[in-house]
Amino acid sequence: MGSSFDRIVNQSYRNLTDIDIQVLQKISDEMELVPQMSIGELAERCNVSTATIVRMTRHLGFEGYSDFKYFLRHESKLGRGKRRATSSATAASAAVAEDITQTIRLFERTNQLDELYARMAGARKVYAFGTGYGQRLMLEDFCRCMQMIGRDVVMIPATGELRLVKQYLGKDDLLIIASLSGCVDRYRDVFQTISVCGTPIVSITNLGNNELASYTAYNLYFQNGNIFDDINMSSSSFVTMHLVLHLLFEGFKEWLELND
Repeated sequence: MGSSFDRIVNQSYRNLTDIDIQVLQKISDEMELVPQMSIGELAERCNVSTATIVRMTRHLGFEGYSDFKYFLRHESKLGRGKRRATSSATAASAAVAEDITQTIRLFERTNQLDELYARMAGARKVYAFGTGYGQRLMLEDFCRCMQMIGRDVVMIPATGELRLVKQYLGKDDLLIIASLSGCVDRYRDVFQTISVCGTPIVSITNLGNNELASYTAYNLYFQNGNIFDDINMSSSSFVTMHLVLHLLFEGFKEWLELND
C-alpha cells in the first residue's frame, strides 16, 4: 500500500467493517488498476454491491467513490513518479508536495472546526505546549499571529511549567498541544489529570493512530512522511505542522469576522 493510503486506512480503522477491510485488501493488491475501474467493475471484482463500495469510501472520510478514485489516481501517479525518480532532490520535493496536499485535505475535512473556533473565542485562557523544540517554535509563531488580532495565547515553555500550570486549568480554558508522533510517555500523568479536570485539549499531530489524540477533544492532523518513530524526530522541516497552525489561525480569524 502507498503511505497515504495506509495512513487513511489506519485513521479510519475503527469505522471499517470486515467487508470494508476485504475490499481494501483487494484494492491494495490492484492499486494502479482501480482508478481505471467504474464502481460497478470494482464491485464485481470484489464480489460486493456498489452500495457497499460507496459505504466503504465514506467510512474512510471520502464523499463517495469518485472522490476516492481521484485519491487513488494521485497515489498511483505518485508511486510511478517515485519509481522513475533519479534525483533525491526530486523525490524530496514530491514527498513534501504530497504531505502538503494531504495536510490541506485533512484540515478541510475536519468536522469540528466551527466548534473549535467558538471554544477559542470563548476560552478564559488559551495555552499552547509543544513536546519538542521544533514544535515550540511553530507554536510561538502561531502565538505571534494570534496577538496581531488581539488574542493572547499563553506559551508553556517546558514540561516543568506544564506540570505547574495544570493545577490552574479549568473547563473554561483551552490547551493546544503540538506533537510529531502523539507519543505521551513523558506526559501521560499530566494529560490524564488535565483530561479529568475537563479542560478541552486540541492535539496537532502527525496523521495516524496515536495516544495523545485519545485524550483530546479536538484533533488536527498533518502529514509528515519523514519521521523516525524510534527517536520522535523528523528529517525534514516542520512545514506541514506549521501549515496546520496557519490554517487554524486563518480559519479562526475568518470565523471571528463572520461572528462579530
